[in-house]
Amino acid sequence: MSFRELLEKGQIAEFPALQLALGAIKGRVDRLTVASIGTGGSKEDYPLVEIQGTATSYQVKVLEDSSEYLDWLNSALLCAGFVEPIGLTAIARRLAEYEDIILGVDTNILYASILGEHLLDEFHRIHMRPYKESVNWILLVIPGVVMKELENAANMKKGNRLSHAGRRGYRALQEITTLKGTEGYQGLSVLVVGPTNPEQLHLSPDGLTIVNADSMIRDQFKAFLRGIDFRKGVFFLTMDKTNASLAAAEGLTALRIQYPRRLRKGDELAMPKEESVLLARLVYELAIEFGTVRVTWEDHGPHHLDLEGAWTWKSMEHWEAWQLLVSDLDPGIHKALSRYVDGSFDPRRFVREWQKLAEILAE
Repeated sequence: MSFRELLEKGQIAEFPALQLALGAIKGRVDRLTVASIGTGGSKEDYPLVEIQGTATSYQVKVLEDSSEYLDWLNSALLCAGFVEPIGLTAIARRLAEYEDIILGVDTNILYASILGEHLLDEFHRIHMRPYKESVNWILLVIPGVVMKELENAANMKKGNRLSHAGRRGYRALQEITTLKGTEGYQGLSVLVVGPTNPEQLHLSPDGLTIVNADSMIRDQFKAFLRGIDFRKGVFFLTMDKTNASLAAAEGLTALRIQYPRRLRKGDELAMPKEESVLLARLVYELAIEFGTVRVTWEDHGPHHLDLEGAWTWKSMEHWEAWQLLVSDLDPGIHKALSRYVDGSFDPRRFVREWQKLAEILAE
């Protein structure tokens, strides 16, 4: 078995190939370490997490103590589904009181992958009615101002590379395209309402946020609701306490989804119950959040695999396919991988099946 054609320096790492490689490695070693090596060309690494346990049921130990990096780490783990929002089950049960619902979403809901990674899965676990699904139909309403905020973020660069805000902006756009094409929830539709570039928009000095964006997001959602005959099962989702309070004061049924607790160095996190987070998914989210990550392990000597989350020519097709770029790897990695998996195994077959599945879902 050789991953040489699939995992080679300068080549794109297909998600299934990355999962096969990481799973094979973890099946033979006690721990993997994932470190940030940034996007500025520096090879100094900052250890983020240590992955212990089996390839399918592993634990994550926090190694970083920087407050900013801890926030980024929490965001990556949230998007990967390894940590969960506080009170998610209660909110899902509140929504599941209705068979048909309309959800207006704030920008932070998309940044945190709340719908695609958490809320839709939670609906499948709720059985409030013996002979009916908990929720049959969902209209996801994205105000145009939200799209403008994501556009501003996606255009943020540092040098010729996407900045952290730029990577997060594209990740949120990936969340939208994933929701539009999801087969996991047949009754989900996505609709953008209101102008995406209204004349009253004014950028803050940092060029990223929009002044009074929250009020315009609520106004666009309310304007949409005034044009339809739908009164029950209408909610506004946000992770911002103030925005939730103001939405409630304006007559919207606002639900605030709370961020997970703040991480600390030394925290050991177990995989949530009823979840199975792929190793490649965890590493993917870390690479998006931190720019470039180095996966290291010990087996007859040190080995490493460097993965880049947002290279200069990355397109939306790469985002939709969950792809990373192999920016570096040690000379012995292919020999090491050959020891982990039987020689008759051809990983290219899994990549072809993955591509066929993507084509089917895109139809």
